[in-house]
Amino acid sequence: MLKIFYLSLCVACIGLAGCVPSPTATPPRQTPFPTLAAFDGTATAPSNQVNAPTASAPNATAVRRATSTPRATRAAPLADTMPPLVQLTVQDPELPISTQQRVALNVIGADNEVVTRLELYDNNVLYDEATASAPTGVFFNQFHWMRPTPGKHTLRAIAYDAHGNASAPAEIALNVITNNRAPSVMITSPSGLKDAEIGAPLVIQGVATDDVAVTRIELIVDNQLVTFVTPAEPITPFAVAIPWTPLTTGAHNIVLRAYDNQQQSDDSLRYTVRTFDNQAPVVDAQIERANIPSGDALVVETLALANNGVARVELYVDERVAAAVNSPSVAQQTSLHATLFADDLADGAHSAYVRAYDLTGNTADTPRVNFQVSPDAPRLGRGTPVARAQPTALPPTATPTPPLQLPPAPTIQLQLEGDPLRVMLPDPAAIQIQARGASELDRIELWARYPGETTPQLLVQENAKGATEKNLTFQWDAPRAGIVELYARVFDNLGQSSESAPLRFTLQAPDAVFAAPQNAPLNGIWIAESPAARFEATFAPIGRALRGVLVEKRADGKVLNGRIVSGAVNDKTVLFAIDFSDDARAPQHTLTFDCSYQARPPILTCNYTNEFGERGSAIFTSLGQK
Repeated sequence: MLKIFYLSLCVACIGLAGCVPSPTATPPRQTPFPTLAAFDGTATAPSNQVNAPTASAPNATAVRRATSTPRATRAAPLADTMPPLVQLTVQDPELPISTQQRVALNVIGADNEVVTRLELYDNNVLYDEATASAPTGVFFNQFHWMRPTPGKHTLRAIAYDAHGNASAPAEIALNVITNNRAPSVMITSPSGLKDAEIGAPLVIQGVATDDVAVTRIELIVDNQLVTFVTPAEPITPFAVAIPWTPLTTGAHNIVLRAYDNQQQSDDSLRYTVRTFDNQAPVVDAQIERANIPSGDALVVETLALANNGVARVELYVDERVAAAVNSPSVAQQTSLHATLFADDLADGAHSAYVRAYDLTGNTADTPRVNFQVSPDAPRLGRGTPVARAQPTALPPTATPTPPLQLPPAPTIQLQLEGDPLRVMLPDPAAIQIQARGASELDRIELWARYPGETTPQLLVQENAKGATEKNLTFQWDAPRAGIVELYARVFDNLGQSSESAPLRFTLQAPDAVFAAPQNAPLNGIWIAESPAARFEATFAPIGRALRGVLVEKRADGKVLNGRIVSGAVNDKTVLFAIDFSDDARAPQHTLTFDCSYQARPPILTCNYTNEFGERGSAIFTSLGQK
């Protein structure tokens, strides 16, 4: 009965346009609103509405569904509140940067719609910005950043979209330093004494370091740039392995030169490689005659050639050494011409040959030659030869048209300034060239050829057009020692040419110079800090001796003044003793320092002992001259 009453009450409420719920009734549970895709208002939503049964048909059992379609509703556009993303990158954030060094900063921003602007901040101050020229979802820009003074900098990048949304900043920290020190470079391999074979590749290994970055390492051989290596990105340290093939014999000086990003450079210590040719020398010999009268001597003209230098030629008669000539300068003696004599020869048949030695001990022999010593052999006359009679020349045949008479061909001469026979290396050879012509000159060429070389080398070609006389002085830096032959050619505008007489002289290698050991440069003021005191030393080197003054500022506030009364210095170690007898506050006080020296940067690493035998350590750094 109660259920029938409640149902009747609800039906009555429906008929009265709805019932008003009681204030104390429990509210219905709320259903969360689902997240929907964006709706453009063009689709027709199906209706789930059910018509309530009417009073005229209380017994109706079928439920009639609505057939009408409600009007679709267009959804309002959603506001863009999603911020962009931004990324800031640099080549190596851990690498210091020099003042005035340009650094590339790569900034990239991305958004769900478009990125319109990128901003770069340096220590919270706007440094630069870039605006996209066209709407784009991903915008990239490279900023170039530079600072004139040292210090630490925090760089931040921010991206903005079309609705003004800003990204969270991307941040990076960089350190700018004053890079006043050139890079240091050393050759790590080969080491010690090294001999190389001509034509065999040799790998030169080295490493360079810098306060900031190394940008280039050059290989320099005999003061000539051979090649260079650059890293993909400036880096420190930078190690290289550069192959080099020696093409000439003799001593070669190898240096590595390193550059940093401020174009500061420094060279490694020089490394010397001696290059040899393992091929045997070449030798030729000619005997004066094969039939020698008794009591006369065998005369043999010999010529030997070796890239390594000819050390000695020997004349063998009947398998025994009969004569020999040694080279006075083997390394520079690439060819040796000598006249060898063998006397006290017994009558009868003999054989002879010549043997040549090069610098490395390789030998070569000439073919054996047989000769005869006999009392009946004719003796050579040493008289002056009589000139042959010259027949009288026939008169020229007359021609109807006289031939074209060209002016004489040009002439050219060479002369060596200074000593006409030799040049002491590494001084250049000063070659004077004098060319003259009856007509205008066209060009002048200077050529060089070492003994044994088949192809001469063109040293210089000079344009001489418009002149009938040309005087030149050419400074030639010869690549190696030895005997050399120079000659010159001159051409005129008529196509005529002439060649000078050969100019032969010796390129003499300098004597080995052993540099005296260098002392550590200690002039000026040096300071050191230790737990016990601060030291201020003013050094005054006198040759290898060391004098000066030292001020000891103790932790308790006492300041003592002492004199450096003894000391010795070389390129690696420094020893000195301080006497405080002139200071009334501690006349018995003494200090003795034993230090090692480092050149770059200049540092003295010292252990010291006082008058009580107490030990301490201190590191001195240079403040330079007063």
